[in-house]
Amino acid sequence: MARDLVKQFWKSLLSIVVVMLLYEGMVTAFHLLNLPSDLSVFAGVCLLLCLAAGGFIVFRFIWRRI
Repeated sequence: MARDLVKQFWKSLLSIVVVMLLYEGMVTAFHLLNLPSDLSVFAGVCLLLCLAAGGFIVFRFIWRRI
């Protein structure tokens, strides 16, 4: 029972860290989208797509494997 609580705690803590990193990445992506260059808009869209896919994979790994 105690082992499950500790495991749940670390999963939650790791999830919070991942959410904060994803938030920072999204802020950067939206900043790139606001720049006037076509290349920066393309980079912002690519970053958003990578964050969405990567976030899904990381959360799936955290809550299924760990």
